[in-house]
Amino acid sequence: MDLKNNIHIDRLKQLEQIKDSRSEFIENLLAAFKRDHPEFIEHLKECGLDEEEIRFCCLEVLGIER
Repeated sequence: MDLKNNIHIDRLKQLEQIKDSRSEFIENLLAAFKRDHPEFIEHLKECGLDEEEIRFCCLEVLGIER
């Protein structure tokens, strides 16, 4: 492999690490939100929302776009 390909591979690895870190941060944030606001989660479940919809609502309340 030449230097250009090595740099490209390194950049892809860095992007993957950033993506993984962001995903981990969001998961931790959601876990804390669910722990601190169980009544909100229960209300959403009673409204018939599935887990992905609940996740979206939590992120929306927190002002975080996915």
